[in-house]
Amino acid sequence: MGSLTFLDDNNPNYSKTDGELMQRALEDAAAELFITDEADPEHGTLARFVRAAFIIGNRDSEAMARFAVNAVLARRARKAEAPA
Repeated sequence: MGSLTFLDDNNPNYSKTDGELMQRALEDAAAELFITDEADPEHGTLARFVRAAFIIGNRDSEAMARFAVNAVLARRARKAEAPA
């Protein structure tokens, strides 16, 4: 699966402005976690959490990015605690 981007002008699910908002949140979240490779599975996870924040009504890119970062950090912590 290719990288998830929100900059598709033909997406019927949200406007170009909404897509730009989510893309900004995704880029900010990825930068905070030092995820530079869009093929990194955590990049896709961040994108899904950004989209989830948008779906539940969040329209603040910084808050959406924080939500996604916190969710990925929680996933990392759970994986670290899981027995091998």
